[in-house]
Amino acid sequence: MHIEFRLNYDLYLLSLLIVIIMKAKCGHMTEKSYADAHGGLCRKCHSNFSFLLELEQKYGEDALVEYWYAKILTYPSETKEEVDCFINHLIEFYQKKFVEVPSKKNYIKKMLFMLYSIKEPFDRQTLR
Repeated sequence: MHIEFRLNYDLYLLSLLIVIIMKAKCGHMTEKSYADAHGGLCRKCHSNFSFLLELEQKYGEDALVEYWYAKILTYPSETKEEVDCFINHLIEFYQKKFVEVPSKKNYIKKMLFMLYSIKEPFDRQTLR
């Protein structure tokens, strides 16, 4: 009886240690349970978005624009993939907002334009 209980308890502890790692929607590796609970994002990306939503609620849209624009411009060049990931998340977020919040359509258009122009800068000479 004692051996059977000990074996079951050991198996229970082992099952707690087993973590399924998957590629999140953002492309980063994370625990499946975390990604399922947080919109398919990894911890870092979800943390970024939670902070951005809180920033927008507390200080308004202008503060949010200033924050992410400064963050993107001050990233070191060796973290280009992180910047691309961050911009892609912002683009996806504002594309959803474009449909959900028609009253802020102009603001969201500006945000998307700025994000796309940072992601793929254009040359004014080619536009002529």
